[in-house]
Amino acid sequence: MRVREPVLVLLAAVAGGVALWLTAYGLHYRAGVGLCAVVGIVAGLTWRLARLVTPPPEPDPVVIRPEPPDDGLLRLSTLESRLSWGAADPHRFRERVRPELVALAADLLHIRRGVDLRSQPDEARHILGEPLWQLMTGSLDRSPSRAELSRAVAVLEQI
Repeated sequence: MRVREPVLVLLAAVAGGVALWLTAYGLHYRAGVGLCAVVGIVAGLTWRLARLVTPPPEPDPVVIRPEPPDDGLLRLSTLESRLSWGAADPHRFRERVRPELVALAADLLHIRRGVDLRSQPDEARHILGEPLWQLMTGSLDRSPSRAELSRAVAVLEQI
């Protein structure tokens, strides 16, 4: 037993004995010191034995929820919200939206068609179509319109 446990048992014994004496005194009964000491020790040892035989509480079961398969729709919805911001600012489109657009298109081409965007650019260009290809690779001096962005998202959904 560790040193702390006997001290706790002794404190529980004292608390039990004092509680018995105060209860008896409140009822106008004179309890003997020996009786209070024995009851206190029994209470302390009972408390300690109960802690020994009671198993520790089981941890809460960890619920692992399977993640839905990522078929690109989550990234597509994220891209859609970024597209709405990118439609107003050409710099934002180039810096934030275009990299996401290229990554999403590359993933979808690879997963659904088996085409690698970097090693098979001609096939990728054919699948994506010229407007989306230009959004991904061309130099932009203006923000794409909402209609252009909607067509790009529709092409990505059809891959």
